Amino acid sequence: HEELIVSSTLNMNLELLDPFRNSFPEVIEETLEEGIATVCKFNRRGTLLATGLLDGRVVIWDFDTRSIAITFKGHVHPVTAVSWSRNGRKLLSSSTDWTVIIFDVLSGNIEHTAKFESAVLDAQMHPRNSELFLAVSFGDSPALLNASTGEKKQLIVSEDAEMKKTGVTPSAKSKTNYTGTAAAFNKDGSRIFMGNSKGMITIFDTETLEILNTIRVPGSAQVRAILFSRRGKEFLVNSADRIIRVFQGEGVKWSVSREFQDPVNRMLWKKSTFSSDSDYVIGGSAQKSSHSIYIWNRDEGHLIKTLEGPKEAITDLEWHPIRPVIVSVSVPGVVYIWASNYTENWSAFAPNFKELEENVEYVEREDEFDIIEEEEIVKKRKVDQSEEVDVTSIKKIASFSSDDEDDLICIPVKIEPDPQVKKPEDQWPSEPNSQLESLASAPPSLEVNSQVSEESGSQLPSMEGALPSQVEETQSQAESQLSQSQEVDITPSEPTTKQNEASETVVVEESTPNP
Repeated sequence: HEELIVSSTLNMNLELLDPFRNSFPEVIEETLEEGIATVCKFNRRGTLLATGLLDGRVVIWDFDTRSIAITFKGHVHPVTAVSWSRNGRKLLSSSTDWTVIIFDVLSGNIEHTAKFESAVLDAQMHPRNSELFLAVSFGDSPALLNASTGEKKQLIVSEDAEMKKTGVTPSAKSKTNYTGTAAAFNKDGSRIFMGNSKGMITIFDTETLEILNTIRVPGSAQVRAILFSRRGKEFLVNSADRIIRVFQGEGVKWSVSREFQDPVNRMLWKKSTFSSDSDYVIGGSAQKSSHSIYIWNRDEGHLIKTLEGPKEAITDLEWHPIRPVIVSVSVPGVVYIWASNYTENWSAFAPNFKELEENVEYVEREDEFDIIEEEEIVKKRKVDQSEEVDVTSIKKIASFSSDDEDDLICIPVKIEPDPQVKKPEDQWPSEPNSQLESLASAPPSLEVNSQVSEESGSQLPSMEGALPSQVEETQSQAESQLSQSQEVDITPSEPTTKQNEASETVVVEESTPNP
């Protein structure tokens, strides 16, 4: 039921988006702070945001409420990458502790742990099969692993193979193996694109790991990252020559369509990615004292806007899958949420609503305040309620290619009792009479009666553990004994001091109303 409500709410929110609103963010709207974040990643629908922390934890945020949904513990060193499965029910994380862990999002259990021979710098889960994932470790070639079988295949490219694919005749001494520096799946996961330090991108078949083609990046600079757009028709390459290049094509034939850079500062890019509709390309500066985000138009190639944040370096950057929202992670571990500078447009919600810049004298309609009979109101309600409202079926959201999958949209709330707070039943007494322990401190009238009873030598029952009926009976007995003591004849001798005090006390008790 929770997923149904969230899905319908998400669909309604998409319909309420202003089509004439800026399609890129402008200002910092909010921040998320939990530990020291290093990386972040949205799920496919953008309802959950996963962040990896410096202490090895993985925190999942509910992006709509900006609250923590669940926290995973599995690594002991900083998290270097997080990746969602297609349906959002599994989460993969890599760390510098030489491990890659797959978590079950709902239960929080660790489903699989893979160990490597060095620190894992990047990892990505297969877009269709949650059992397969890519891992790029330090000083080693990328590897394709199967979590169910434990099979591990290295993506190795020799110099001979690259020369043959590029049309160059290899020499007899060319037996050098190139180490891959970046790897990524294409949209459907049928191909693996691996870049190396020589500026070459090799395309592998995912099932057979056969080399299908090799693409040379202009400048032959080291490939730092490869990222596909949501549509899958283009991918960008972040190279060490400070240029972000966008490749377009299909299958195994790709070519450079655009290049983006900062010609003035010639800065290095820490992270680059596409917008949700692939119309924009963004790049995060790698300068230590700058939190600058550049936004370019992908088709025209010119710079649209530069977002200037606090003087903190960027470690990761993500664009929301649906909304014009950017999430950036700084070196101190703060997650910044960039959004559009929204101005409320009430006419978008009520078509007949008119915004006034100044006060205007209102002229009422002739029939505006007429008294309508109740029968006409009932008839009108019946006409309006003639159509049945469907609240069970879910409309397909046009932003997603397939809505038939069982996606995890939200994480159900688990209410766990606080061990420091006692339960109400633990505070209840074991015996019913112990509920009246407060009556042990009797009112002043009862204390006076007890004093008088002591002087008169009579024995009254104790008030401890007594029921209210017993208290009333005891009080009546005390009053009767008090009246009897007043009727007793006193000897002619002078009364003692105690008797005077008792008589004075009795008078006070008689004048004071019984509580």
